[in-house]
Formats: sequence, structure tokens, C-alpha cells
Amino acid sequence: MSSADEKWESLVAVEMEAARIRAEINRLPMRNELIERGIESPSPWERSTALTFLRLLPGDVPGLLELLVDLCLSAGWAQSAKEALWSARCDIEVPVLSDVVLRELSDGDAEDYLMLADMLAYIEAWPTLGEVISQAGRSRDAEIREVGAQFLRSYEGLLP
Repeated sequence: MSSADEKWESLVAVEMEAARIRAEINRLPMRNELIERGIESPSPWERSTALTFLRLLPGDVPGLLELLVDLCLSAGWAQSAKEALWSARCDIEVPVLSDVVLRELSDGDAEDYLMLADMLAYIEAWPTLGEVISQAGRSRDAEIREVGAQFLRSYEGLLP
């Protein structure tokens, strides 16, 4: 057996063990607290592990919505947070998502609008994206209005 084959078999074994441990953690009554602590951890390994867990086992995503939406504003974590949100998109209540996003944008700048509108388009949260576009259109900031106009042009046919 070649060294490459041995490395591959080792990787498969590690993935199998990780899947087994994820299943055990998923059965723990305190898993939500563990995942929340992982998301808030300064350790990139802990945060990455928590986001991977949520992407694969998304049951706790609705309860961690505020943390995940906040992570969507971080360039380094936005994609992983969006993937976790995508995995639970059918279980996230529209009014709750809208409330969290609009509250996050209450003092947001154009970049915040861009990143959260991008997340909403990614998870196909059309009603909330429509609300963000409307809010952007009422902004005094020309850059924020332009972000809203850009997303309106791109997704107009999908918005309610």
C-alpha cells in the first residue's frame, strides 16, 4: 500500500470518527450551549467546528440566528455562516429573520447592507430581502440606497 493510500485511509477514518462524535453531540441536551460557545470562541478551529456542525445538523440554527446573522458581517466567516443558515432555511421563521436582520442594519453601513442582502439572496429569504431593499431605499446614505437598488434589479422577479 502506498503512502498516499495510507493517508487517504487515515483521512477516511478520521471523518468516520468525526461523524460518530457529531451524532453523539447531537443527542446531548446541552448541544445548543456547546455550539453557541463554539461560535463565540476566539479559536478559529472551535468556530469552524461549530459552523460545520450546524451545516450538517441544522436543528439548532433557528435558535442561534442572531449569532449567525452577525457572523455574516465578517468577511472571514460569512460563507460558513451562510451555509449553516442555508441548511435550515425552511425552519427559520420569516418574521424572526426579518427582525434580526433589520435590527442588525439599524446602524449599518453600505457594506453591512451588501453582506446581509447577499446572505438573504443566498438562502432565498425573499420576503426579508424585500424588506431590506425597502429599508435601503429610505436611507439617507446614497451608497446604501445603491445597494438596495442593485439587489432590486438583480432579484426583482423573486421578491414578494
